[in-house]
Amino acid sequence: MEELLQWREENAKNNPNIIHATERCAAGIIQAIGHFKLGPNLSPRDVMDFSKSSLEITNPGHEIVKFYLFYERWRRADIAIPEQHIGNLRKIFYPSGVFLNPSGQEHPLHDCLDQMTKFYGDKQGKQFRVWVDRVTSAQIGSNTWSVKFDKWELSDEGPKGCTSTVLLSSKDSASDGFVWMHIHQTWLTGLGATDQTNWLF
Repeated sequence: MEELLQWREENAKNNPNIIHATERCAAGIIQAIGHFKLGPNLSPRDVMDFSKSSLEITNPGHEIVKFYLFYERWRRADIAIPEQHIGNLRKIFYPSGVFLNPSGQEHPLHDCLDQMTKFYGDKQGKQFRVWVDRVTSAQIGSNTWSVKFDKWELSDEGPKGCTSTVLLSSKDSASDGFVWMHIHQTWLTGLGATDQTNWLF
């Protein structure tokens, strides 16, 4: 660390393109992104209520991250006024949209929302985390995206993971958000859930 500080003193002094972040690791990177105005400098996990956030969602991959953070908070009962949020989700899930779960069963997306209401707070006070990684998106139509990623859940039962593909359609403009058209998931080898009744989305 001292060597880095010495290098900065010798080479970076008065250079506006080099900063000394006050945060460590990823938080330091996010701080630099904000400092140089390269994009949002707030981690989605740090946003407690996306409806009140000024964080603009124009990237389909960011839409995926936002949803699964909401899903984690739902299961942990970290969300106030849950009924209001289900109403908002009904607006962004296509009425005839389909979820093909990792076990190969097909369900209407709106039925999955109805099922999700029964799981509000079922992980409260327990170890439970949800995250996505390897998120990639491709525009496949004028307002349609295919987003691929790995979805992970960590709970007292251990890690579970699947590979997922979601079809999203943008509303009038990308800044208005996206509509979820279709979700297809496949278990990652050796990481399937034994009890699949509570694997939602």
